[in-house]
Amino acid sequence: MSEQVPWVVAWVVPRAEIEIPCWLMVKHKERGWELPGGSLTPDEPVEIAALRELFEEAGLLGTATAIDENLFDRGTVVRVVVDEEPQPYGWESEDNNIIEVGWCVDIPGDLFWGEEEIQRLLDHDWSASRSLSS
Repeated sequence: MSEQVPWVVAWVVPRAEIEIPCWLMVKHKERGWELPGGSLTPDEPVEIAALRELFEEAGLLGTATAIDENLFDRGTVVRVVVDEEPQPYGWESEDNNIIEVGWCVDIPGDLFWGEEEIQRLLDHDWSASRSLSS
C-alpha cells in the first residue's frame, strides 16, 4: 500500500465582516463542489500551497491567517482571507479542471466532500488554530 500524499485546502472567507457568513468553493469538472486545494509539492509550506491553489483555481489572492492540521487525516486546512466582496454569482476559472468558482452561504449539492466536513469547518473556532498573524 502506497503512502498517501499530504494535501492542503484553503478555507477562504471575505476580510470584511458581512451579515451572512460565506466561504469560497470551486466546482471540479469530475468531483463537483470542493474547497480550493491540492497536493503539496516537496518542501512547499502549507500556507504557500494553499495560496497557490487558491490563485490557480479561483484567480484570487489572499492572506493566510491560520493553519489547522487536526481537522482531517493527512490534510491541512489553511484559513485565507480575501479582499474581494462576495457576489451572488460565480465566475469562470483559468484552471481547465474547474467549471465554476463561487461564494457559498449554504452547503451546495453535488459536493465532493460530505456535508459533515464542510459543517466542521463552518463550526471551527479558528482562534484555537495556529495563527499566522503577527
